[in-house]
Amino acid sequence: MSKLDPRIEAVRAKYDLAADDFWQIPQNKQWVCKHAALEVVATKANVEWSMPQIIQADTASGIAALAVSGKMGDRMEWATGEASPKNNKNAYPWAMAEKRAKDRVILKLVGIHGLVYSEDEMPDEPRTTDQRSEQGKREANRADKPVSAAEMKRGLDAIQQDLLDCPTISEVNKCAKIWAAIMDRDGWSKDYRDIATPKFAARREEIQANEQKEAA
Repeated sequence: MSKLDPRIEAVRAKYDLAADDFWQIPQNKQWVCKHAALEVVATKANVEWSMPQIIQADTASGIAALAVSGKMGDRMEWATGEASPKNNKNAYPWAMAEKRAKDRVILKLVGIHGLVYSEDEMPDEPRTTDQRSEQGKREANRADKPVSAAEMKRGLDAIQQDLLDCPTISEVNKCAKIWAAIMDRDGWSKDYRDIATPKFAARREEIQANEQKEAA
């Protein structure tokens, strides 16, 4: 592997990422970073996320687009994430759009956006056979090993917190779509889905009741 650009190496060292979290596309020498590594950066940097804004929603056609903003200390950045049949081959457009948006924000916050792109934005073709094989193994492992009960419990807590930030039924519906994609991606069990789903309905009813009180 070629030596990392000094600006990329500084970020890699600061957040203690592995050297193989980055690779370079042979054709254009563009640096690419694993999505999982960028999630590590966001956690270590204490990035604070705002509720995403839905730009386009057409799940039946495999189209999802949203805007995400994140804050790191005094800095704030935003980015869009999009997935459609033109640029996404997997079955979870919302999960892909979310990852692309958040990865772009993380790269902007640490100052290497443009120097590095997320693996989720890269087509399969430029990668080496070994890199494609390794990604396939990671995806297979993820499918064989759904998230644990503890992780789903933390997800339920996150849903509850997200719903508190939804002041309208429209926002609740957007939140529900995003979490449905996350549950599909991470393989949530039916028991935990059955716990999560009523939370959205309860928040809708709460908002509706408040609106009726205000109108009375």
